[in-house]
Amino acid sequence: MGTIIEGDIEELLKIVREVHEIPFKAGAKRVYTALKIDDRRDKEVHLGDKVEHVKKHLNETSA
Repeated sequence: MGTIIEGDIEELLKIVREVHEIPFKAGAKRVYTALKIDDRRDKEVHLGDKVEHVKKHLNETSA
């Protein structure tokens, strides 16, 4: 299971903290949160670009 989000790193870390706290507020005694950060600064890459690349590849192989 996992969720992929992209955006400003400061805003994303704030969101991660808020999401991590939700189970505690619901009564959980222990919460495990694993976070991976893929930060590329030599070029702009967006999730939508990756989806389009896969769609293009699928169309080429099915033709």
